[in-house]
Amino acid sequence: MAGKRGLTAIIIAILVVAGIAVYTILGGHTGPSNGGGEAHTTTTTTTGHAGIGGITLGNVSRTVLIYDSLYREFPDDEVLDHIVRAFEEAGFSVDVYKGRNATLDQLVAMGKYGIVIIRAHGAYNGDPSTGKPLGAYVYTGLYVVEAEALYGVDTVEEGIRNGLYAPAVIPREGVPLSQLPKYLSVSPKFFKTMAASLNNTIVFFTGCFGMTDNRLAETLLSRGASVFIGWEGNVTWIYSDEFLEAWVDALIKTGDPVKAVETVNATMGPDPDTGAQVRYLSRW
Repeated sequence: MAGKRGLTAIIIAILVVAGIAVYTILGGHTGPSNGGGEAHTTTTTTTGHAGIGGITLGNVSRTVLIYDSLYREFPDDEVLDHIVRAFEEAGFSVDVYKGRNATLDQLVAMGKYGIVIIRAHGAYNGDPSTGKPLGAYVYTGLYVVEAEALYGVDTVEEGIRNGLYAPAVIPREGVPLSQLPKYLSVSPKFFKTMAASLNNTIVFFTGCFGMTDNRLAETLLSRGASVFIGWEGNVTWIYSDEFLEAWVDALIKTGDPVKAVETVNATMGPDPDTGAQVRYLSRW
């Protein structure tokens, strides 16, 4: 994947209200061909510690969900094939949902998996004045209009009003926001109220801002996840994929998701383009 390194440009993900008013302008993977300005945050994150007990592959279901909504814009079959093969060779069954097939349904049903990898755009709301849930938002693979066709207009609109969902766009240079497709993203409140209980599930969200604060992590831990892993800051999708691939290899080798994070952090370090780092929070 080293050949991809020269193809990066910053993307900003924007959450919008009623399809018009912007209430936060933080988030998004970086990637080739799309332009925009870089967004920064300055928040404090509490992370887990080495040597915590109880989080091993022996304590989770040998089932894996790969939720790859990012595939719709930035497919990476090389990495996807590698991690699927690695898990299957280690005796796991793997379900993969890519692009527009990554819907709300799989996020609601996360509890039936031992490992959940969410490869998705991320956005962040840090502005209390919006009246919307704070923290990291996860992009589904659906445009809002597609979600309305699938779940019903009233259901989607009610979810937006209640802070479960937010329309979100990925700005492109020279394209007015009004002309961009609006993705359906989900807030920490969605996972708190809609997702099934988790069973010591290991969750790795590869998108931006997953660990810029602890809200999303704490929500999923309260639902029964054993550990939540994510990026503090805005990460390039290429580097995030490289880290994910290395983490899966280290996880299978060590059987310990936290040790795998620490191993890869030690060898790869922060994203050289943005300075984003992987952090984790655990129940132990």
